[in-house]
Amino acid sequence: MNKRQLAVAALGIAVAVAGAGLLVAQFLPAADRIQVVAESSASATPTPPASAGATSTAEPSRSATDDPSPTQPPAGTDATAAPGSDADGDAEVTPRTSTEVLPAEPGPVTLPPSKPRTALVSLPLPDSASSLGEVVGGFPSAVLPGIPDSLVESSSVASQGDRLQATLEGRSTLGTEDILAFYRQHFAPLGLLENPAGSSKRSTSLSFARGDDAVTLSITSVAGGSIYVLFGTFTAQD
Repeated sequence: MNKRQLAVAALGIAVAVAGAGLLVAQFLPAADRIQVVAESSASATPTPPASAGATSTAEPSRSATDDPSPTQPPAGTDATAAPGSDADGDAEVTPRTSTEVLPAEPGPVTLPPSKPRTALVSLPLPDSASSLGEVVGGFPSAVLPGIPDSLVESSSVASQGDRLQATLEGRSTLGTEDILAFYRQHFAPLGLLENPAGSSKRSTSLSFARGDDAVTLSITSVAGGSIYVLFGTFTAQD
């Protein structure tokens, strides 16, 4: 069957259906009859068949704002020039000026010359000797003085080359803390630095040093005061 025959057959079927609906409506109540007649009339209207192979060629409308064409650059300008460049494409060089002030370079720092330390003992050294009850000749009393108003038990010196050893033993009515305070105040200006002390129940010892020079102080508590012993080793200078 061709398209024309199909259309005629569809129309005939629609007419038959409408007629049957009208016939049935005669036996229905008035309200139902009106609804059936309306439905039959609607179904009797044939829908024209779509043509085979037909495609829609309608294009959606497009507003003027959807125009995809690029905006034209203003007349007299180069559209390919990058920002910050001139019309020839060369980068613009803007001269810069700096207001930063660099600090002046510090000049050489000259430290004052250090004052040489005075030697604790000097040449020539005394001959080796010892004494009981008094301070022996040549003893370095300026470095190792006895406690004021103390009793000297013994003293000695021993020299070899530029090295000197000196020993002093004395008895004082002062207690341990007073004797420690006296020698700390005496050795500090000489540059003899105190090292950690050792102590026991009755005795206390301290050591002081400056370079090759060293002094050991030992104090023992006795009835009526203390017995102290000074032992020093020194390097003599001219």
